[in-house]
Amino acid sequence: MLKKAGLVDVRAGVGGASLLKDPGQITLLDIYRAVNAAEENRLFRIHENSNINCPVGRNIERVLQAELKEAQSLMEQRLAQTTLEQLIGKFK
Repeated sequence: MLKKAGLVDVRAGVGGASLLKDPGQITLLDIYRAVNAAEENRLFRIHENSNINCPVGRNIERVLQAELKEAQSLMEQRLAQTTLEQLIGKFK
């Protein structure tokens, strides 16, 4: 997945993986999207077969949808602000 996204090159053998971009140019959002952590705009999944006879089940998606979409957007904004280089620096 990371190779397909153009982030790494992988070759057979020990130590056969290397970055294709500078770590300062790779964000956590790039990695998150590369590994398909969630479908676009679907980080939070709501039960798709809710009981329409239940007041909660009937309304839960409508009530939570905007909040969950905003939460995902904020998370993605934060991931976009963090580079691999910043994380590597924390190991030193």
